[in-house]
Amino acid sequence: MSPDDAAAPQVKYPFEFDGRWVLRYHVPYSVEHEGRTHRIVATIFAQPSVHGRIQISDAGGPLVEHDDLTPGDTVEITGDTWRVAEVDYRTRIVLERAHA
Repeated sequence: MSPDDAAAPQVKYPFEFDGRWVLRYHVPYSVEHEGRTHRIVATIFAQPSVHGRIQISDAGGPLVEHDDLTPGDTVEITGDTWRVAEVDYRTRIVLERAHA
C-alpha cells in the first residue's frame, strides 16, 4: 500500500451520492462492514400496492429482511439508518440518509 492509498477516503457505500443511495431492482450491492462483506438486494412488488423489500446477507446466509417498504419508512443497513424516499415498481428503491 502506498502512502497515497492510505490517504484515500474509505467509502462504506460506494454507490451513495449526495446522501442518496439508489438500489436498483435485483442488482446485488456489496458493502464492507466490520470486516465482513454484506450483499444487499432490493425487490419491488406491485400487489397489493407498490412496495419494496431489501434483503441483507453475508457469507453465512440471510441476516436481515426489510419488507413492505414504502416512502417514509426507515431501515437499518450495516449500522446506519436510511429513510425510504421512493419505491418505483421493478426499477428502484431510493434511500436517503436519516438524520438524528
